[in-house]
Amino acid sequence: MKKIKTEEAVGKILGADVTEVIPGIKKGPLFKRGHIIKQEDIEKFLSIGKHYVWIFEKDEGFVHEDDAGRLMMEAVKGKHLHLTNPSESKVKLIAETNGVLIINREGLKKINSFKNPRIATKRHFSYVIKDTPVAIGKVMPVEIPETEMNEILETAKQYKPIVDLFPIKPHRIAIFPVGNEFIEGRRKETMSFVIKNYLESMGQNVFLRKLLPDNDKVIAEEGLKAINAGADILIYMGGMSVDPDDKTFSGITNMNVDLITYGVPMWPGTTFLIAYKSNKLILGIPSSAGLAKSGTSFHRIMPVLLSDYRINRSDIIEMGEGGFVDATNL
Repeated sequence: MKKIKTEEAVGKILGADVTEVIPGIKKGPLFKRGHIIKQEDIEKFLSIGKHYVWIFEKDEGFVHEDDAGRLMMEAVKGKHLHLTNPSESKVKLIAETNGVLIINREGLKKINSFKNPRIATKRHFSYVIKDTPVAIGKVMPVEIPETEMNEILETAKQYKPIVDLFPIKPHRIAIFPVGNEFIEGRRKETMSFVIKNYLESMGQNVFLRKLLPDNDKVIAEEGLKAINAGADILIYMGGMSVDPDDKTFSGITNMNVDLITYGVPMWPGTTFLIAYKSNKLILGIPSSAGLAKSGTSFHRIMPVLLSDYRINRSDIIEMGEGGFVDATNL
């Protein structure tokens, strides 16, 4: 690249996008890289304070910011994502399906530790919608040395994928509201229908809903029957606290499960149990899940589980950051 006075640039090839900012109206490129500068363009450049412009020259040993941004974002990209074309040297990653964003935080930190790259993403474990941007990257300044570009790409290769997307997968789900009061007809159970509607909105098949008593033997037996009937996920509702009558925890553990956690550092909804039995997912969910349409531990964690990401205790512990959600009246 070569910097020259704007008045001397007529007939030259513009080497970098030139941004125009009109408050409240526009922020975007006035001229794009590759534009051949005409005499009538000079006043437009000067009107936005551009008394010098970058002119394209092929410099050996350097990579233009547009090309560098594209190379970098391709290097960090995982599956189910695609790149936009550079605009003002910025390149975005776009979700190709509904899913959960998985960020390699250490890799992202390493890339952003270099002098010139800048990558910003949505938060780890964010639920994202098809065709929406999930990350944006830029390399500064107008060109960087090939040696640095190679270092960036090598680092991205070591941690790839740094930005990944796990699609939501369909599952067969059994829901078990637990409580003697329901069996005895003393209370009408309604919250499981809220959960059912939510899961179906996420493309899931809730093939079984059955009321269970506060009896750990029955809780375990009915869960195993549902697994034998083809359930991928069991969801128990109720009996998740430490009251004397609560048997859900002991019922689940009687199924010989691999317990990941009983309790998450999130509010509302801290009494959340997550376990696996081989490749089957067993959940005990808090009452807040059936009281609120969003903003609970259930609504944060469930999309991750529906993506078939195998969650672990370390993942749960890290959810404490940002885990305090102010849900009204809960």
